[in-house]
Amino acid sequence: FGNTDLQLDQTYTTSEGYHVQFTDLKCYLTSVKNGVNTLCQAALFDFRSNGTQFFQKQGTPSTFSSFSCYLGVDAAYNHLDPSAFANDNPLNIAIANDMHWDWNPGYIFMKVEAKVDTLADGIDNFNHFVVFHVGSDALIQTLTFSNLTWSKVSDHVYQLPLKLDMQRFLQNGNQTIDLKSEHTSHSAAGEEALSLKLIQNFKSAISLY
Repeated sequence: FGNTDLQLDQTYTTSEGYHVQFTDLKCYLTSVKNGVNTLCQAALFDFRSNGTQFFQKQGTPSTFSSFSCYLGVDAAYNHLDPSAFANDNPLNIAIANDMHWDWNPGYIFMKVEAKVDTLADGIDNFNHFVVFHVGSDALIQTLTFSNLTWSKVSDHVYQLPLKLDMQRFLQNGNQTIDLKSEHTSHSAAGEEALSLKLIQNFKSAISLY
């Protein structure tokens, strides 16, 4: 969150002066590839369950000096039967769990949940709940990273750190998310404008570390 390492359930202050505690942060990346070379079909970031590790795959660093991917689930997979994926695939329903809508059907691309105190009265009362569940083919975003330098951390293990800045998610230039008035989206009809802003801001909040 800005220059501070973010932890779930800890208190941060928004530009409006609200106190916010993030309680859940999840997102999918799919089709992580450089040209014809695929590093990862799908990866699920689950901060509460897995901490900062996004995914670990076999690959050669020189092959992936650049890569592009989708923030969200590629339309080629989004509406397939989630029980048909291999048991260790993040798109399998047992792993996806609450990141798949059974009523849609399809996957939630990004999930942000939080509790907010919107009153600057000196009393912490986190009784305002934020639920952002964003998905649908029309909302998928493309991320591209180039000129990458993979750091060797041990024999045959290389690391590429990315950063998700939740302060930037809330305020991306002039595109601000006001948690008091913009607090709920399930990507349903009538929520298109907010859902698009949410996933665009989430995309902008991801960068090389």
